[in-house]
Amino acid sequence: MPSKAKPRLHALDTIRVHFAFAEGGSLQVTAFADYGPHKVPLMSLGEHEADRDWDIEGEARIFLAHAYPMVPTDEAHVFRVPADEIYYFSKDVLPEIEYRYTVDADKKTLDRMTIKRLSIAPDLGITSSRAGWFDFSIAWHCEQAEVDTRSIIQAVKSGQPFIRAADGSLIEYDNPEELERMAEFLERAEQDKEGHFSTRLFDAPEMVALIEQIRSSRVESTDAAFTHFLEEAKKGMTIEKIVLPELLDETLRPYQKDGVSWMAFLRKYGFGGILADDMGLGKTLQVLAYLSVTRKPGDAPDLVVCPKTLTLTWWDEAQKYTPNLKALVIQGTADERSDLLESVDKYDLVITTYPAIQRDLEAYLERGKPFRMCVLDEAQYIKNPATATAKSAKLIPADFRMALTGTPLENGVHELWSIFDFLMPGFLGSMQDFRKRYERPIRDRQDQAALERLRTRIRPFMLRRSKSTMLKDLPPKVEQTSHASLTPEQLVVYARTLEEVRANVMKAVAEKGFQQSRIEILTALMKLRRICDHPTLVDPRLPRTEELSGKMGLALELVRQAKEGGHKVLLFSQFTGMLDLLREALDRAEIGHATIEGKTRDRGGEIKKFSSNPDVTVFLLSLRAGGTGLTLTEADTVILFDPWWNPMVEAQAMDRAHRIGQTKTVNVYKLVTSGSVEEKVMELQVRKKQLFDALVQESEAELAALTWEEVKGLFE
Repeated sequence: MPSKAKPRLHALDTIRVHFAFAEGGSLQVTAFADYGPHKVPLMSLGEHEADRDWDIEGEARIFLAHAYPMVPTDEAHVFRVPADEIYYFSKDVLPEIEYRYTVDADKKTLDRMTIKRLSIAPDLGITSSRAGWFDFSIAWHCEQAEVDTRSIIQAVKSGQPFIRAADGSLIEYDNPEELERMAEFLERAEQDKEGHFSTRLFDAPEMVALIEQIRSSRVESTDAAFTHFLEEAKKGMTIEKIVLPELLDETLRPYQKDGVSWMAFLRKYGFGGILADDMGLGKTLQVLAYLSVTRKPGDAPDLVVCPKTLTLTWWDEAQKYTPNLKALVIQGTADERSDLLESVDKYDLVITTYPAIQRDLEAYLERGKPFRMCVLDEAQYIKNPATATAKSAKLIPADFRMALTGTPLENGVHELWSIFDFLMPGFLGSMQDFRKRYERPIRDRQDQAALERLRTRIRPFMLRRSKSTMLKDLPPKVEQTSHASLTPEQLVVYARTLEEVRANVMKAVAEKGFQQSRIEILTALMKLRRICDHPTLVDPRLPRTEELSGKMGLALELVRQAKEGGHKVLLFSQFTGMLDLLREALDRAEIGHATIEGKTRDRGGEIKKFSSNPDVTVFLLSLRAGGTGLTLTEADTVILFDPWWNPMVEAQAMDRAHRIGQTKTVNVYKLVTSGSVEEKVMELQVRKKQLFDALVQESEAELAALTWEEVKGLFE
């Protein structure tokens, strides 16, 4: 018999990789070697009519087994991709498999593995809800794919760059920053079981701004009340015009009338706000106008809390512009204040001070009813939420709250949190949330996106206009830094003291460490600064004359020139002892002067004396007592005797003269002692704002932000 012919052995045609989704969403990957018509499991043993190419099969097996995130199984030709790794498999591994081998899968499976890069945008339906709230529903569109809110929030929170649509397809969203902001917004809102959201009305402007920024997003529907609110929010005023009485209508400038309308908008919707107009634009008058035109018979009184130095300003302006308001100033001893507090409900306007509300807080709380409105003037007094002042102010019950300050950001955005915590608790989240979302990115990384997010959020609730734009008729302000040299006597004292305090500081830091030596450091800096003003401030045995201080001689020369030219001068110093020396020198030169400092009792008398007496050339002012709340447009020359490091503080001093009513150019002279700690700190201002922030407060806590190298440089 003829022998039986051997079957023909087929050569390897291709490696075929098959994909199929398993239960639970994982992907099963099965690899075969195609030998002609025979489909042989990769690296399988057994009889096959094939001329096995073990090298190529082995290479394929090794590649697939090591192609993360594929996981080998007990069968050599079967692999598994976990459901949560399919995106990374499709993005990084599938293209390589397609290049090397033949892919085998049905269209539905391949569609689920295909990554689409698309924008995801929301569609909102908005309705008004209970007072101070609004409701909204949200749907998402992404070409033909359907995605749900929970998937988006989970993806954004975890940093996952994709979501899986309702049909199982993978979508790599190309607008991650927009979705991240929307997801953050949704997480702050309340959500019911049906998936509808509710949030505070003060969140609405931010939400609308987000919608406008996201491409192809839409507000599908709003009710009439919400549409009306949005119109007013964009304008920053109520649509209904505020009608002012004749006196106020003639007195207020157009931008001040806008300020009154803005406050009416805030009150209408239960918001609070910061009137942050530049110094000198008449914030007090705007508030008084609002109080005057909105009060109705039977209303609870309005409360103004201000620095002690400003109570007279509020009283005088109320009498002048709003005589219809029955005003009460709460001051005096504890017994006197107690008697006055019992009668507050008989008045329209109650004026008190920050120290007084701390002492009288219990009486305010025991009233059992809120004030109609609570206004904090110079609201930077509550910028530190840990202080008793801030805590007391936030406990005062009021239906409407306003903050006035020309310096809402003296040292950083963190100060805004405390002020808004008074105005609208919860508006900027918790302090920890605010630090994470805004303060640290802005402070540490100069994150412009975080800064813009914060601007967007607060924009409707903070009104700031500058003198340069609002007061086109205001004359210019010319600033110059004038350098004074140390006199020989001054130089001796300065050099001796510098050597002494440097040794003391170095010793303290060596023994206790930098952080525990802040008091010694501040004491040393203050001593050096006083010598820069006049050496007798640290050594009373020395003569008190101008010959011993280069800066004092320069200041008096500027005063003499001003007097000869018929100008009036505001002279500021942080040290009241320096004001005493200047007063003595002015007396010797027979130059008339007035003074306001902490111990001044009759502020009104001193102001009148300076304003009305042509022989009074100089107004001597301390920073704390005279830096705010005064209008002294009779002066057109300002001398800043010692630098305060913080330009906002300097601006407050300058703007006692450079404000509404000024008709002459204001000349500002900043006096700095050459070769001294003053000059070094002024140089560091530009390069190191951290140091600038620390020294403006002159508190040991602020020094925590400095490095030892920076502080050590001041004593060289």
